[in-house]
Amino acid sequence: MKLILFFNGWGVSKEIFSPLKTKNYDIKIVDLEESLDFEILEKYSEIFIIGWSFGVYHASKTFNSISNSKMEKKIKKTIAINGTSSAIHKKYGISPVIFNKTLVTLSESKYSEFMKNIGLKIEKSNDWKIHRDILENFSKQYSETPSIFEYSIISSKDRIFTSRCLLNFYKDSIYKIIECNHYPFERWNNWEEILDEF
Repeated sequence: MKLILFFNGWGVSKEIFSPLKTKNYDIKIVDLEESLDFEILEKYSEIFIIGWSFGVYHASKTFNSISNSKMEKKIKKTIAINGTSSAIHKKYGISPVIFNKTLVTLSESKYSEFMKNIGLKIEKSNDWKIHRDILENFSKQYSETPSIFEYSIISSKDRIFTSRCLLNFYKDSIYKIIECNHYPFERWNNWEEILDEF
C-alpha cells in the first residue's frame, strides 16, 4: 500500500484540497496544529511526503523527531511547496517582523486579506480566532529544524514565502519554479501530478 502524507499550511481547511483525487494512493492530510500518529504509517510500504507553506516546517520537525531506519526506507519522495524548515526567518522564510505583525493584528478582515494574498477567495470565516490561536501556538513552539525535503516547488508569484527567500534556501537542492501564487494547487488535477513534477 502507498500513502501520500500531506502537511497542510496555516489557516486552510482540509476540504480545500478535495478536488485533488487519486486512484493509486491513500491520502492523509495533517493540519498545522495536529500531531502525526506514526502507528498509522506501519501498514504502508511506500510513503510520499508533500509539505506546503508552514507544513514544510511541520513535516521536517515531525520526522526529525524520530530515529527509525525502517520508516526512512519507506519514504520514497519528499516535495516541499512554497515553504522552508526555516519558516520564520528574514532570509529563508517569513520575516519575524511580518510574522509578529500578522499575529498581533489578525482579525476577520485581515484573515480574508491573507487568504486573498495566497490566492484563495475566502470572504468570511467564523474560525479566524481559532486560526489566530493556532498561529500563536506555532510561534511559541517554533524552533528551526533541518529540512527533510529532497525536492522543492517555488511559486514566482508567492506573496507569503517570496521566491527570493525560497531560492536562498533551496539554491543547492533540486527545485522547480512555477508561475503560481502561494496556493498553487489549481495547477494540478490530482496528487500524482504533484509527484510527477520530479
